[in-house]
Order: sequence, then C-alpha cells, then structure tokens
Amino acid sequence: MLARAGALWLRRGGRPTPTTRSAFSLVVEGDLDNTRATKFSEDVHFLGGILGDVLEKQKPGILPAVTRLREPALVWRDSGIEQAEKERAFKELCKDVSRMSPEMLRDVTRACGHFLALANIAESRDATRTLRQLYFTEEDSSSSGKFASDALPAKIDSCAGTLDAILKEGVPPAKIFQILTQQRVEIVFTAHPTEVNRMEHLSKHRYVSELLAKREAMQGGTATTFEKMQNERAIRRAVSAMWGSDVLRRSKPTPQVEAQEGLAVVQTSLWDAVPGFLRRLDSVLGAKCQQRLPLDATPMVFASWMGGDRDGNPNVTSKITREVVAMQRRQAALLYLREFNTLRWSLSVHECTPAVRALPGAEDASEPYKAVVANLIARLRATVAWADAELHKLGAPADHRPLALMSSSGEVVSGAPAVQPLLAVEELVAPLQTMHESLVASGYEELADGVLVDVIRRVGAFGLQFAPLDLRQESTRHARAVDALCKLAGVHGYLSWKEDEKVEFLTKELSSGRPLLRRGTFERLAELGVPADEMEVLQTAALVAELPQGSLGAYVISQATAASDVLAVELLMAEAGAVRPLRVAPLFETLDDLNNAPATLRQLFTTPGYAERTGRKQEVMVGYSDSAKDAGRIAAMWAQYESQEKMLEVARECGFEITFFHGKGGTVGRGGNPEVYKAILAHPQGTIDGRFRVTEQGEMITRNFGDIESAERSMDIFTAAVLRDQFLQRPQPTPEWRNAMAAMSQSSCDFYRSVVRGEPKFVPYFRSATPELELGALNVGSRPAKRNPKGGVESLRAIPWIFAWAQTRLNLPVWLGIGKALEGALEGGSGPVDRETLVSMYRDWPWFHTTVDLIETLMAKSDRTIAAHYDERLVADKELLELGAALRKRFEVTEQSLLTISGHKAPAEDYPDLQRSLKARAHYIDVLNVIQVETLARIRAAEASGATSGYDYQTLKDALLLTINGIATGMRNSG
Repeated sequence: MLARAGALWLRRGGRPTPTTRSAFSLVVEGDLDNTRATKFSEDVHFLGGILGDVLEKQKPGILPAVTRLREPALVWRDSGIEQAEKERAFKELCKDVSRMSPEMLRDVTRACGHFLALANIAESRDATRTLRQLYFTEEDSSSSGKFASDALPAKIDSCAGTLDAILKEGVPPAKIFQILTQQRVEIVFTAHPTEVNRMEHLSKHRYVSELLAKREAMQGGTATTFEKMQNERAIRRAVSAMWGSDVLRRSKPTPQVEAQEGLAVVQTSLWDAVPGFLRRLDSVLGAKCQQRLPLDATPMVFASWMGGDRDGNPNVTSKITREVVAMQRRQAALLYLREFNTLRWSLSVHECTPAVRALPGAEDASEPYKAVVANLIARLRATVAWADAELHKLGAPADHRPLALMSSSGEVVSGAPAVQPLLAVEELVAPLQTMHESLVASGYEELADGVLVDVIRRVGAFGLQFAPLDLRQESTRHARAVDALCKLAGVHGYLSWKEDEKVEFLTKELSSGRPLLRRGTFERLAELGVPADEMEVLQTAALVAELPQGSLGAYVISQATAASDVLAVELLMAEAGAVRPLRVAPLFETLDDLNNAPATLRQLFTTPGYAERTGRKQEVMVGYSDSAKDAGRIAAMWAQYESQEKMLEVARECGFEITFFHGKGGTVGRGGNPEVYKAILAHPQGTIDGRFRVTEQGEMITRNFGDIESAERSMDIFTAAVLRDQFLQRPQPTPEWRNAMAAMSQSSCDFYRSVVRGEPKFVPYFRSATPELELGALNVGSRPAKRNPKGGVESLRAIPWIFAWAQTRLNLPVWLGIGKALEGALEGGSGPVDRETLVSMYRDWPWFHTTVDLIETLMAKSDRTIAAHYDERLVADKELLELGAALRKRFEVTEQSLLTISGHKAPAEDYPDLQRSLKARAHYIDVLNVIQVETLARIRAAEASGATSGYDYQTLKDALLLTINGIATGMRNSG
C-alpha cells in the first residue's frame, strides 16, 4: 500500500491530486490474519468516511488539504522508496504546511486529531474482538453445574490461564482459593494532568464505540435494514457532534471538576464492570477450584487523589476536600438508589429468617425484603440530603434535582420524620448480607444470586465514598505545622532540631496520652495567629477527625526523608482529635531517599509505641517518575528494586507487614508498563505478597477503565498477576548481575545528570526545542506545572517534563543515560558491563528482560528525524543545535545497545500489535508534528515582535494546542 501511494505521488511529480475519500484511512499491513485485518480496515474506512462526509458539508476545503499532506507523509514512511525521494517528500510536506493559513492549519489539525480518535476507537474494538475469540480457545472448557471455565479468556495473563498454570504445578485448589480470596489490588486514580481530551469528547468517543459494537452485532443477519440505518445515523450524529464541539479546554479545571471528570469512569464503566468481572471470576473459581468467591471478598478496590492531593497545588484546600467528599457520597448514593429500586422490585418473596424480621422496617411487613430495601432507600435519600446540606454550607453549587428524580419509583417510605443518612458502610452492607443469607436459607438461592449479589459486591468495592480520598502533602509543610503548634505550647526551635531530637520529642508526645495543646486550643488556631499555610495543614489534619468514616484512605507524605516526617503527621492527626487516624505512607521519590529508605523505616519501626499504634502494618509509596527525573531511568529503576528488597527485609526483621504503593502513573515515561502482568511479576520476590496498590493517571484511566470490556479485562490482568506472584519463584539476581546493575546505575546516573544538571545549554535547548513553555495553555490540570514557579528543570513536575519530550518524539527522559550504561554491548563500546553479561541478564533475569523491553517500546514510538526538524525550525543558537545533534546521536547508541542485547532487529519487534498500530497511523502523526513545528515558529515570531493581539495569533495558538492533543491521541499516550 505504501509503495503504491509513493509511486503514484512520484508519477505526479510530487504533487498529489486531492480526493476526499483518500484523506482518512490507515495503513494496515500483513501482520494480522485476513479476517481481523479486514474487519479493522472496514471499521476505519467506515468511520473515516463519515468524518469525510461531515467535513465536506462543514469545511469543504479541508479534505483536499489533508490528502495533499498525507501523500508525501506516506512516501516519507515508505521503506521501499529511495532515501533521496523520501527526503524530497518530507521537504514537500514541510513546504505545503508552511504555505497554509492559520485557519487552515487549525482545521487540518482538528480533522487529523478527530480521525486518530476514531482510529483509536476502531483499534480498541479490534482488540476486544480478538480477546473475545480467546474465550472459545480453551481446550478444556470445563463446567460444573452453573460454573464455566470460559467466563474469562484462556490466556496466561487472565485468571483462567493463571489458575490453570498454578494447578498444573500441583498446588491444591483449596490453597489457591484461600490466597485469591485474601489478596487485594487497589487502583488509585490521580489527577495528574495527562488526559488531553475533554470529558465531553471522551463521552462521545465511548458512545461511538458502543454504536460500532452494535453495528458489528447487526452483521449476523437478524437486524432489519431500518435498524442498521438508525445505527449508522446515530454514528453520523455523534461524529458530527465531535466535529462541532470545541476540543480545547478554555480554562483550567477546578479540583472539584477534576474529581468529577476523573471519577466519571466509575459511573460509566466500573459501576457495572466490577460486579461483572467478579461474576466471571466466581464462575472460573467454581469450575476450576470447586469453590465460590465469597461475598465479602474484595480483590479489586479503588481510591482517589482527586481533591485530596495538595502537594504543590494551592488550589486543593481542606474546604475543597470536604466538598469533593460530599460530592462523591452524593453521587454514590444516587447510583445505589437506582440499584435499590431494581432490588426492591425483585425481592417480593415473604419467607425469611428471624434475622431479617429483626431489621428496621421488616417487623410486621408482609414482604419483609422489600420493606428492608425501602428503609435503605429512605436512608440513601437522606444521604443525598445530607450531602446537599454539606455542599450548601461550603458554598458549593448543589444539584437541586427533586428527590422524585433520584429513583425510578416515587414511592415514599413512611415512618419517623427524621431518617438518618448512611455514613458508615457497615450500615449498608450488614442488612444486605443478612437478606442474602435469609434467601439462601429459605430456598431462594437463585434469587439471592441475582441483583442482590451485584449490589453487595459494589458496596465492597466502592463503599459509600465511591473511591476514598488519599491526602497528600509535602513533608516540610508538616514540619512547619508542628513547629507552629510547638510555639503555641511554649516549645521553640523544632525546625532546627536534629533528627534524633525530633523523633524523641514526637514519640514522647504521641505516647503521653494527652494533647500538646490545651483542650479547645486547636479550634482557636486562627485567633492565635497561626500563619495561613500552617493553618491549612492543620485544617487538613482536622478532616481525619471530622469526615465520615471511610471518606479518606492513606495520608501520603511526598518528599519524605526521615522517620520524623511520619511521626509529625501522626501528631497532627492526634492534635486534631482523630480517633481513627489514617495510615501514614511516606513517599520516597529521589535516588537518595530511595537508598536511605530502609534505614528510615528501621528507625521508625523501632520507635517506642509505633508498632502498637499501627498494628505493625506499614504502607510505603515508591516514586517512579520523579526518581527517574532525578537520576535517569536505569538508576531509578535499580534503586526502586533494591530499596524495596531492603525495606521488605527491614519490615520482616521488625515484625511489620509492609504494603508497597507504586506511583507508576501508567505510561512508560512515568514508570508504568503496558505489559501489566509481566511488570508485576518482575517486582522483587515477596514485595507484593497479595497486596498491590498502584496509581492510574490521566489518559491511562480512560484507556484501561473507560468502557466495561476494557475495565473487566484490566481487573482480570491485575488480579491474575497478583495471584501468580504468590506462587512464582522467579530467578534471583546473581552477585555478578547486582554488581553489573550497580556499575550501570552509576554510569547512567552520572551521564544523565551531566546533561540535565551539568550542561548549561540544556535548559535553553529544552525550552527552545520542545513546546514545554506552551503546555500550560492546555488547561489539563488544576495544579501548577512546577512545585517552585521560579525553579528550573529540577522543580518541573515529572509530567510536563515527559510530556514535552513525547511531543517532539525524542522521548529523552526514557532513555537518556541508558546508552552509556549499556554501551559495553557494542563493538568497541566503553560501557561498564560487557556484552556477554548483558545478554545473559536479558535471557535469564525477568526483571532486566522486562526493563529492556519496556525501554524498547518507547524507542519504537520515537523518531530522530522528527526531533531534528524541531531543532531546524525552532533552535537558532549554534551551540544548542550541536547539543541537539549530540543527544540524537546518544539516542542512536542507546537503540543499538538495546537491540544488541535483545537480539531484535527493530525496537519492540516482539509486540506486533504495537508495531502495527504505529505503522498504521504514523503518517498522520508526522503531519501533526510538522504542523506543530510550524505553529510554534510562527507563534514565537509573533511574540518576539509583539504581534499577539490579532485573530491569526489566537488561531495559531489554538492550532498548536490541537496538535498537542492530536499527537497524544495518535501515540495513545502523553509520554
């Protein structure tokens, strides 16, 4: 296909003849079976055709322009064309873009961005189609009564395949069952600004995906022509609405909006996906282990940082956290009301146990279950009213829908005038479980196994809060708050004390059984002159005492360096009157902090009284993206590995159960791994042990949990991996490998820091060659891009740091320094480790193998020529250009080193779906990159001359932001 397009372009003298239908199609090559490739191509062609039809009506000149740019881009990517012709095609592409008006640049970018979004929808449908086929490939599709083993796909990274693997190793089914029902995965949704698409557009994308699935289901012959027409018209309306809507956020979201949009995935997919997945897991367990999943088993739960993470974000205050808690409880109550009205309709039987008769409302009722449910409905309505009152007190806009609209039934429950809201989850789950037990005992097991089971499992996963909020704040803010309290108590100099002195003082106060301040003083802190920043920290601590139980999760301390950091937060919660203090999780995120973490934990664990207060359980958060920004990828990954090993060893010696909380983000650039199953199994032995807590950010929330099928699949992978981890003895690194990693870490870190910190030209180059300075206008998050607005790269948050490099396709943070560490793999290379050792590490050590493959996946998404184009147009200084050329040379060395170790001919060649996806859409992303460079050049020229007030300037700004959206959409991540 590429060769034909290239030949046609060349016969025309390099000038394409514009056509409307050729504007939107992907290059689908032969690594798919014919049926799959045909269906995928048909979906893309169908959606692209609809977009083309919309544009012909709305903007007739865009389609010829897109085609004119697409054809030289295809030629440039064609491996069958001579290099000189390819270079000519690229120059022609750049020349065509340079001739376009600001308005045309904007509209072509919009068109390409929308098409890439539609292509993503088709690709996701293709992945779902492929997964569905795996449900029917299991040789032994065993069943036992009402249980079937094909409820989950027959893959090793699925619970079905993992159970088979463990059973084949001779593990008794009862032991597997015991381990599985006790393990827990907790996904923590964070507000990190990486989702470039507005929620309205994500909803439209989801709707198109649903319609596309229905369209495929109609192909079987049972649908009428009218039904097919209605389906197509609905898709056309949705695509038309996509085009007509503003893609860009025109203002920064507030933390409240961030929380609403970020957790919309709970309402739209997870609410149904959780009980659906647990039913499938229950069926597989019944078929393979002959036991059912207990109702109180919660293998998947969820939490959130949205509205609770105040680290470096002054917009998140204690008032905002209260507001988000009330908003989430209100929304959860409304969703439960919908379920409970369905439940009330289904539970009309009258036989019950005395335990049900003892429940409120059921004493004399002829239909006791309905009466119990009606009482719970009344309490859920009271919960909505409670939340509205809380929001009103906080000055937040309340939802004034009448109660009659909260449910499908207008029936009002009689009884006491003051119905109490549900504030503790036990008040909801206890009567539900009692009803379930009663139905089973009364011979209605099938009825008990219906809607009631789904509701009970939703309560187990979401509670009354949807997703409990973690609180997060930076360690020095807590120290200053403790210092303020000390001054009020007549104790001075806390901030200047040595660490041992702080620990001694904090331990004494925590063990004394009395508050540091006199009773009533804490409530009068503002009157006593406590500074505003410290006051905010103290008011946040008060949330722990004042919010309903279950509203909050962990208290995370960012930039934690010492035991006193943890004890300080304990003291703040105690002074606020918290009866049930939160678990406190120090976050170790720099190289030094990771290396010092084991000693920090030892001091903490051996501090008098700490074990008793915590029940000998400790959560520790490991930072991935910030540690990589500090020291480079290899040094950070090895420090994370060794630190977890050593922290586990300290915990075992001190008799503590440790849970690691992994701040991986999701995308590769922020420490994540698209191969979740392999990534989990690559963790150090024993560090998971049935407890896995991990962040999920931005666009990865949408990708992994944005629809029911994706969410069920993601939960299946996480559950299977954590289960497999507990039975898998993986190869341990030999002393030789450890020495090699230590040498490579040092070499890599030294080189990385010599560039990022030691090279004076690096920051000017970074700011010139990337859109880093312009990213803030995307309005993708509520918090500032920097912790310190006056700082340089070191104060830049990891996300914009990675996002900017991903846009230029250089992806520098992922690989810088790695080539220096692995250079010994090359002929004549000067790296610290020889080729034979590196190859054996890749072959025999799963962690190193996964690390190399992970870096290769980002190298596959990178392009040196595109990155060089940014330099040619945007960097004027000769020395900065030389630095850019040197960095691209290091990229080449890194790629060669990785391929020599892995034995691959191209990066990530073991991932055919990734290769196919990149090849299929590369020419559209290339066009967007060229347009981005052009718009950056024009915008910066206008700003230099002061011409920033006209329509053209604003149009260029929109075009630039649209290219950022489009590239992130096309690459399917922001780094």
